[in-house]
Amino acid sequence: WYDTQTPELRRNRSVSAPRYEMGVRGVALGLLAVSLVACPLSASAFAPGAASMMQFRRAATSSFVSLSQFANSLRTGPRPAQAGLSMELQFFQSKDLKVNWNSPSAEGNFGKVFFGTLNGQKCVIKCPVLEEFSLRIFDTERAVNIKLAGVAAGASSVPWPTMLGEVNIPESERFPSDIARIGIVWRREGEGKTLEDLLRQGGGKQLYQLLAVKEDGARLLRVELAKNVLGQLLVALAQLQERGVMHRDIKPSNTLVVAEDREHTLKIIDFGSCCDLQDPFKKGLGDATCDPMYAPPEQKISLTSPGKFDTFSTAMTAVRILIPSLTAGGQTRDWAGGNFQEFAESTLPSFGFDFIKWLKTEAEGGRFAAEAQEALLPDNAKFVNLLQGMLKQSPFMRNSVQGSLEGLGQEWVTRARNEAKEVKSKAAEVKRERDQKKDAAAKIAEQEERERGQADKEEQARRKQAEALADKASKGEESRLKALLSGSGSGGRAGKQVGDNDIANVVPEDWKEGAQYFRSKQLTFKASEIVVAFRSDG
Repeated sequence: WYDTQTPELRRNRSVSAPRYEMGVRGVALGLLAVSLVACPLSASAFAPGAASMMQFRRAATSSFVSLSQFANSLRTGPRPAQAGLSMELQFFQSKDLKVNWNSPSAEGNFGKVFFGTLNGQKCVIKCPVLEEFSLRIFDTERAVNIKLAGVAAGASSVPWPTMLGEVNIPESERFPSDIARIGIVWRREGEGKTLEDLLRQGGGKQLYQLLAVKEDGARLLRVELAKNVLGQLLVALAQLQERGVMHRDIKPSNTLVVAEDREHTLKIIDFGSCCDLQDPFKKGLGDATCDPMYAPPEQKISLTSPGKFDTFSTAMTAVRILIPSLTAGGQTRDWAGGNFQEFAESTLPSFGFDFIKWLKTEAEGGRFAAEAQEALLPDNAKFVNLLQGMLKQSPFMRNSVQGSLEGLGQEWVTRARNEAKEVKSKAAEVKRERDQKKDAAAKIAEQEERERGQADKEEQARRKQAEALADKASKGEESRLKALLSGSGSGGRAGKQVGDNDIANVVPEDWKEGAQYFRSKQLTFKASEIVVAFRSDG
């Protein structure tokens, strides 16, 4: 990975040269081992960066790097694909893609997104900004996407984008100078619109049709729509958390809407802020770029209840969909995000994150009185109580993903369970197919080895036979030459004593060309030597 970067990046102090990799990683791992032995088995021992304050997009990011992340950030070269991967991840060159690198489709503080085509297939490419923190979260996103590609082995549909591979852009090609020449490539699904886009366009009415949800009619609240979005996100989070992946940035702009996929219309994107708790180094744990409008009040993952971080963010997303007035209007100098930003960052915290208490206060004459009154109706009590449990200030009191699914209804619990079984079944099927191919290849290799052994034996036998025939012929020729020298054979000059440089007694009389050849070369030999000359039929 390091070798693909530009000279500017290689000169950047945030990227260490490969020659230091083994030494620094060795020291880091050694220090980690010492700290685990010397310190109590506490959360800080396993997660040096867990106690750091969350870095928000609106705040300046610090250069804090935990020990585990520092060791991981020095990895070079492509990671191997996870076991069970049904399709091999490719490493593309820019010539494989048709992309206008000078015209990103979207860009943020940490990277740029490009739309393009790969062998006629629509794709999405994401490249990181040339900055230390951006490169770290890109590395996390890359690692988690490779892991999820393995999880998705054989599945027809998953609630996250399908990774195709990576791309390297050579220095000979014109490219923006502020981003790294490496990117993750996904298959483009849908039109690229997110929940945020649709909420801002027409107040989200199009969402009913895209999600196949019956409209709430004359009601002010979007209860059924909020339930559907909440359910789909919780089902996706259940699969992610089962594999140790905590997203930490669930919100409408990170939720892709793919109308063509009826099984998973909503797909979670942007895994740069996540952490993998199953990774030995807890990859990504010390880095966080979560949006303060959706992040929970603890602002960091609780290692005893890590999944409840995403529970809070999912509930905030559902609240935004539930109450239309929170989406529209209210933009001021202090609250650029409008009513919802004020609600999330000021109003709700002032009520101790007690959602029902806020509804009751608003129902008595607040700005959102009509919607609050409707939310407090008995028909909505179960759903409102569910959101209340998901928005608890303390992560220990907050609902888990599984508990939230149960509160939403048995149909969602069943769906989550069935999807988990299907993914495991497909992965097992792919593993069986892979093992069968491996066994078949091993048998073919074994058969080829046997055939090579047999061929070697036959070749050795042929060689021995040829050597025996050659030895026999050599002995026969030796006898003939001896007979010639002694005068007992035919064709030579018998009776003449052989002397130095005497060739007549060796070359047969009828082979004049041979005698002339030897004389012309002025060859010398002694009387004790035997000269053997071979004459061809030609």
